[in-house]
Amino acid sequence: MRLKVRLTIRADVGESNRSVTVQQRVPIEFHVQWKQCVDCNREFTNRTWHAVVQLRQKRRDESKKALLLLESAIARNAEVRKHVLRADTSRNGFDFYFMELMHAQAFASYLSSVYPMKIKTAQKLVSEDRRNNTANVKTTTVCDMVPLNRYDLIVCDKRAAKDGCGPGRLNGRMCLVEKVSSTLQLVDASPSRTNLQDCFADLYPEKYWKGEKHFRIVFSEKRLVRFVVMDVELCHGGSGGNNEYEYDDGDDFHKNGNGKYALADVEVARESDLGVSEETFHCITHLGNLLEIGDVVLGYDLVSAVLAGADEWSMKNAFNSNFNVPDIVLVKKVKGGGAGSSSQQETAETEKMEKKEKSKSSS
Repeated sequence: MRLKVRLTIRADVGESNRSVTVQQRVPIEFHVQWKQCVDCNREFTNRTWHAVVQLRQKRRDESKKALLLLESAIARNAEVRKHVLRADTSRNGFDFYFMELMHAQAFASYLSSVYPMKIKTAQKLVSEDRRNNTANVKTTTVCDMVPLNRYDLIVCDKRAAKDGCGPGRLNGRMCLVEKVSSTLQLVDASPSRTNLQDCFADLYPEKYWKGEKHFRIVFSEKRLVRFVVMDVELCHGGSGGNNEYEYDDGDDFHKNGNGKYALADVEVARESDLGVSEETFHCITHLGNLLEIGDVVLGYDLVSAVLAGADEWSMKNAFNSNFNVPDIVLVKKVKGGGAGSSSQQETAETEKMEKKEKSKSSS
């Protein structure tokens, strides 16, 4: 639809005594486009979807590691994603749309089995028919993932026990997120030499969200440093490397996959300091059965780490009196890595480049 309007514009130009009146007729054409309001548009397009699952994880470092983990889990499970109508990306996650509410609930239940999260549901009435006693309701299910990733180094505040949200025996200590599933498995960053089972504890998502302020990330996986193992000695005797020591722990402890670990005193050195400095560090780790002399292991260097003054003060007040901050926290062994493996790769690459340059110059 178009509307044509002719306007007459008149103006006085010049000084007040010698002003000149200028007049002109200007035609104007308006294009009218009909559009529904937001509520009507929502009401008449209700056949597209009835339920949406909003998956979110909010971290300060904006890491997408957990979201990629869930994305790969959904891609491997065709039965779970077969009812998804559409998937949209957002800043902190994904939006999955479904035609039926039961499919959205089953999808959210599957997500909670892969990663710890809290689930909230909200409904909005779009339209209703009181004569036929029917209504059009759209349901939004929000899945807030716990903002902790695997291999994060965190501080569990000692005051969490008062609120009933502490991780048991690891309350008031520095912990490492060792495994992520429907719950978080934590391991003590500075374990004692006595019992391996006391180094592990589970953190349930209900407890985390109840005392979210008591759990703080110190370092994420981006801050991992490469170390070379100089010496390994199991705390229960024996030398390092694939030592098959049997612990008298509970059956549940071994069912969780923790039987492969062993406490050990390890001497490590930074890989970057080899040939430059003779500085070494001693630490107690749960990776005793997995490490051998000459292996490359990733860990957090708390000796050279610099924290803000307020952060350091809050960390000291969060620990128990019997906890000592370790110098090095070993996280995982580098597969197929040995001392100098990275330097060997660099030298091999430089040799390849030199050969290519020689062949070009000769041609």
